[in-house]
This record gives sequence, C-alpha cells and structure tokens, in this order.
Amino acid sequence: MKQRLLACVLLLTLAVLPAAARADVVAPGQKSPEPAEETAAFAELYGGDFVEFDPTYMGALDGPVETALWLYPGAAEPLRTLTVEDYPADHLGPCYVDSAGNFWGYTGYLYGNRFVWICLSDPTGTSVEPDQAVIDRVEARAEEVKSAQRAQLILAAVLVVAVVAVTLALILKFRRRARRSA
Repeated sequence: MKQRLLACVLLLTLAVLPAAARADVVAPGQKSPEPAEETAAFAELYGGDFVEFDPTYMGALDGPVETALWLYPGAAEPLRTLTVEDYPADHLGPCYVDSAGNFWGYTGYLYGNRFVWICLSDPTGTSVEPDQAVIDRVEARAEEVKSAQRAQLILAAVLVVAVVAVTLALILKFRRRARRSA
C-alpha cells in the first residue's frame, strides 16, 4: 500500500516538473549564469544585425582605458565603468553597429562583469547618446519576458500546491482505509 502511494506521488511529481527545469543545471543546485533580461531582449531583437569584429578597433582597449560597460548598445546609461588594461578587443563578439555608426563589442565575461557591451568607437562612453527607439523596444520586450516568467512561476507554485493537496488527500484516504480494515 505504501509503495503504491509512493509510486503515485513520484509519478505526479515527475508530471509536474518540466524537463527544461532540470536540463539547465550545471552543478547540483546551481544554474548557469544568464544575461540580464534587457541584454537578452536586445540580442533577440537585433541579433540579425550583428556583424563580425572589425580589425580597425583592434587597439581600442590598449593601455589603461576607463571603459563604460553597457547592458546593450543604445541604453540610457552605462551599467558601470572600470579600467581595462591591454584587453584584446578581438575577443569581443558578436559585434553591432548602431544607428549613430558606433561599433560595439559584446563579451560574456570581463574582469568579473558578465554579459556586457563595450562601445569600441568610444570606450569611455562620453559621446554615446541613448537611442530612445532601441530603449523602448528592448524594455518592452524585457517586460514581456519578465511577465511570462512571473506567469510560469505562478503556474509552478499552483502545480506544487496541487501535488501537495493530492498527496495529502491520498495519505488521508489510505490511513482511513487502514483504520477501517484493522
């Protein structure tokens, strides 16, 4: 009887947990890092416009350069700034050319910072102007993604509560049967 109950609970749990939730685990309990919603939204919206690295910008990060890091090209303001010294700019990629003609390079990791863009035309970011059209599109898409994630979280919580309720009902049912037959 207990084995049947355990089998039912396990089957319900496996039915509720989607395979994708288990597939992205790098180490037990640790997910791989992901870019910010805005960075991912930019890549989704403008990924078709990405270009190869332009060797003209090979020396853009030579020497100590105060470098602005951005969530995406055209953002309202840089995420942060840091001093980059002799970083090989050709390691940045993919690249992007914005509407103002600025050349941008993307990196998944730079001195402890993950998933950032650098304007190789102006690494300090002093002459980079925000692009309101890009900002509007990226923020709208990022909000859509966040909303979908919230809906998935709510659905997962409801399903977990349902599994707990069904499990509790089954336990009570089997206990009542056991008491009656005893």
